Parts: sequence; C-alpha cells; structure tokens
Amino acid sequence: MSAAVPATPWPAFLPEEGLLQISGADRREAGRLHFSEALLFLLRHVSHPQLSELADWACNEPGNLHTSQISHMRNNKVRMLGTKAVDALGRINQAAWVHRHQPQLLARLGTAVLTPRLEGILAAYQPLVEPASQSPIGAGELMAIYLGYLRLPIEIPRSLTTEEAELLCGLIGEWLDGQISQRGFGFREASRQLQEAWEGEQAGAERLVRVIGGMDDYSPRQLIEDWERISAAAIEVLALEQGPWELADALLELAREQKRPVATVTPIARARRRRSTAKEPSKED
Repeated sequence: MSAAVPATPWPAFLPEEGLLQISGADRREAGRLHFSEALLFLLRHVSHPQLSELADWACNEPGNLHTSQISHMRNNKVRMLGTKAVDALGRINQAAWVHRHQPQLLARLGTAVLTPRLEGILAAYQPLVEPASQSPIGAGELMAIYLGYLRLPIEIPRSLTTEEAELLCGLIGEWLDGQISQRGFGFREASRQLQEAWEGEQAGAERLVRVIGGMDDYSPRQLIEDWERISAAAIEVLALEQGPWELADALLELAREQKRPVATVTPIARARRRRSTAKEPSKED
C-alpha cells in the first residue's frame, strides 16, 4: 500500500486561492470596492483634512494627498489610483504603526517633525495590518487590495448614503434647534456644550452651531463626513439613549414621512424661515 502523498502547501507569495478563480474584471471591481472599504475603516477616527496632514508628515512632502482625492477614493469614484496617493497612504499607515508600537524607530523613517497637533491625530488613527503577519500594510499591499488580490478581515463602519445625507441636510438643524429649546437650553449654553462634546476639528463644531442657528447649511458631503461627530455631540448634550445610527434611522424616518418633530417655534426657527422666504423670488420676477 503506497504512502499518502502529502498535500502541497499553498505558497505564501500567492494571493488567496479563491481570488484567482474569478475573472480579472470581477476581481478588479471587487478590489476597487474593498479599497474604498479599507479607506472608510481608516477614516473612522480621523477626518479628511487630518489624513491629508498625516500624508504631509509621513512623506515629509506637501501635497501628496488632497482632501478631494480622499473623498473620491472613499466614495469609490476612482478608476485609476495615483501613485502618489498610494505612496502617501502606505507611508501614513506604516509610520503611524511605528509611532505607536516602535517609537524608537520613528527618527529613521524620514518623516517630518512631529507636532502636538500631529500627536493628537496619530493617537486616534488605527493602522491597517496584514492579516497573516499583523504587520502594518504599505503601498504594495494597498495596491494588492485595489487589484483584488488581498482582502482584509475588517468590519466596515456604516456610512450615510448620498440620498440619506440629502434628506438629513434639510432636517438636522431645525431638529436640533427644537430639541435644545425643549430642554430649556439657551443657544449660547447649548453652543458651548456642543463644542465641548465635539470630537475632532473645532471648525466642524463651529459649523454645527451655525447650522443650528440658521446661518449655514450642510452639504450632503459634509454631513456624510461629519455624521458620527455630529450625532455623538448631540447625543451627549441632549442625553439621548440612542446610538449614532439609531438616531440617523429615526431622523431618516421623519424626513421620509415629510414630518417635523413637534417643537417650540424658537427665535432661531423663525429666523431660518425668514431667511428661506427671503431667498424665494417674488411673483413679479
């Protein structure tokens, strides 16, 4: 009786076997989608401008990763990745990992000088790691993800769709204004608490206050990027029991039913309506 022939192990240098069984077009399309998912994972705790700042730091060179590029990649609107963008994302990811786990090597990476601001951003950044080795992925692995040769076991955070963001844009300011009034907060006090509860760039907190006050409006893109920060601040200040996405679903249901919460007609609400009426052309025009 002949001895069993040992199975040949799958070479480590090849992609997962299943990824090679599908057509090239399908693999590349799946890779583009997964690349967007990986970028969404990176953007859980840092904003688009902060990721751009990290690129300048990690590459020690300005302009490698613009916020518009990040938005396009995040929203799966890039058909051909730019080499500088891939290089920057890889440098960020590896330098951030070294900063957290082997800071004694940081001086040898050729990054720009760290500042307290960058330290704060890096503290929030969660590096992507290669599944088998748990090593931080770089530009090569990112390109393998984009081409469909590498998949990461990551849990993709939920994000507002463009349609959902468009619905919430017309509701969020007035709803928050009503909730603040119902709780007896003055606008100044509510603004202070919202800015203290805000996680991230202070400019985002200031925009939220302007939207509540009827002095500004969110674009769908801004709302998509800032929803988790907006909802987290609102939940803390209003002492809501909902999570960010429970709140989103509740507000989306209101918006889809074309209803508005019953709330006190506040001075801000009246000002918003006057502002809206002023924009409407007269019948004589």
